[in-house]
Order: sequence, then C-alpha cells, then structure tokens
Amino acid sequence: MLEIELKARVDDHEAVLAKLAASMSFVGNIDKRDEYWSLPIVNASSPPPGFRLRLRIEPDKETVTFKEKTYSESIEVNKEVEFGILDAEAFRKFLDKMSAELLYRKQKNGTSWKGENNILAELVMVDGLGEYLEVERLCEEGVDLDIDEIKKDLIEVIKHCGLSARDIEARPYSQLLGMPRY
Repeated sequence: MLEIELKARVDDHEAVLAKLAASMSFVGNIDKRDEYWSLPIVNASSPPPGFRLRLRIEPDKETVTFKEKTYSESIEVNKEVEFGILDAEAFRKFLDKMSAELLYRKQKNGTSWKGENNILAELVMVDGLGEYLEVERLCEEGVDLDIDEIKKDLIEVIKHCGLSARDIEARPYSQLLGMPRY
C-alpha cells in the first residue's frame, strides 16, 4: 500500500472543523497512541539505527507498521506494510527479546473525515506539538500514479479548510519532537 500525505498546522480549530464538516463525511473520532521502535540489523549495508517500526494502540485495535519513506518537497510518500496484533504487551516483550530500542512515543486525538478521490483528512491534536490537519490518499502499489496530481488534490483540501502553503509542515513528527532524522 502507498500512503501519500501531507500535514498543515492549524490555528483555528473551529474554522477547520466547520470546513471539514461541510465538505466531507465524518468517519469517527481518533485516539492513536504510537510507539516507535528500532531493531538492530546485522546487515552491514543497513545504516543505523536499524529497522524501525511503529506499534499503534487504538481503542478498538492494535497494529504494527513499517514503512519505506520518501519525501518530495512537503509531501510524504510511504510504502507501508501493516498488520494487526492481538496483544501489544506480548509484542513489546517480543521486541525486548530482539534487543529493540524504544525511540519515542506520540499521541494523537481528533476526528477523521472522508472526501472525494479517496482522500482521508484527520484533524488531530498531537501531544507536545499542537494541532494539525493531516490529509492523505491511500493507493495500491503497482498502479500508475500521478503524484503531482495527488499532491494538488491534497493541497486543495488544505486550502479549502482555510489553510495556506505556509501552514504546511514538511518535517515529520519525529523531527518536530526532537528526534534525529534517520
């Protein structure tokens, strides 16, 4: 699965929420608690810190995700693999046995919205960082994609919500939280 996304800082929650409600369908509330882990890799061609993954805890599910990230200006294109787990604590014990290191934690709360062209928007408060509008489109791998066209669609949602190009945050949350970029 490919995830093409960007995010923008939000100063006026009510204005953005009103625009989302007027133009998209409400999907639900968000409560995502993420842990980012690094596993050492013996392969000499892999740079430190090793293999990274995310453990996400939500009220109704627990998932593990690993990504191959690429950036094109302010847009992030991720090749993702994601799978569900039944017991986060057991998975943490598994990570411990593999000498994994917890890099950092992040929590997001907010609302999720679905729009045209399979665009998903999330208006989220990120602990320690403030509020953001995240806009993404999930695409199947192997499909011929026009990333510039998708980027245009995502920016259009940002603009429709009263935000501008100046509000777009190109840095990943990890960097904003003070973690080094790997």
